[in-house]
Amino acid sequence: MSGSERVEPRQGEAPSAPPQPLRLAARLGLVARGLFYLLLAGLAAQLALDSGRGSGPAQANANGALTQVAGAPLGFALLAGAALGFFAFGLVRVYGAITDARHGVWRRLSTAGQGLIYVGMALVTASFLLGRRSTGSEQQQRSTAQSIITWPFGRALLVAAGLVVLAMCGWQLLVAARGDFADSLRDRKMTFFVRRLTLVTARIGIPARALAVAPVGVFLVVAAIRADPQQAKGLDAVLLNSSRTPVGRGLVVLAAAGFAVFAVYSLLEARYREVASGV
Repeated sequence: MSGSERVEPRQGEAPSAPPQPLRLAARLGLVARGLFYLLLAGLAAQLALDSGRGSGPAQANANGALTQVAGAPLGFALLAGAALGFFAFGLVRVYGAITDARHGVWRRLSTAGQGLIYVGMALVTASFLLGRRSTGSEQQQRSTAQSIITWPFGRALLVAAGLVVLAMCGWQLLVAARGDFADSLRDRKMTFFVRRLTLVTARIGIPARALAVAPVGVFLVVAAIRADPQQAKGLDAVLLNSSRTPVGRGLVVLAAAGFAVFAVYSLLEARYREVASGV
């Protein structure tokens, strides 16, 4: 099942599967991603509803979602499970990129990059779990940008980071448009309804997430050019600034809906994705 439910022939051999416990943990990572985006959708919607406030109890970003989970019953266990799942999924994606010869070099490189991102997400979650409560917050992002700007070639590094974010968002838009997300789905195990639901949620959720995150990359570039770390705005600041006008509030609500749709797609992936695939 690609975008048109057409299965394309693949070259080479499929990779040998990693151990079953690691694959199960990787699926846990996809479940954690789905729940994370559900929380993020709720935080963004709440931000739009409370647009008159100057600040709120939780930021609409990774820090806000982690804070919400930490305050829930069994919050420590949930965060530990999420960190383990993200780390396992990252390892399995890197493993698939290295061993899956059925796909081209660029597809496998993008898979490896995705794997490294999830390893980073695991480290962020673990850092929060170990007591660094500013992890993933607006304050941490600006503090990090301020430090980087003072390094030799730090501004160039910050520009590069912003361009990487924009490139990743552009790649996700391309993946959604071409239907490449379906290459690693076990569509033969899907019913007609589930197949359609997966296609629709991917077509909507993947671009929605990319478009919501893209301004973060733009602001990193602006911060580097102006040598002003206050310009390094994260997702919460982008959504908060947007919510100050009626049109902007509508866009924030759309972003929240997009996050919720992407969450549904993530949960479907947890069930039907070939996690060891090179795409």
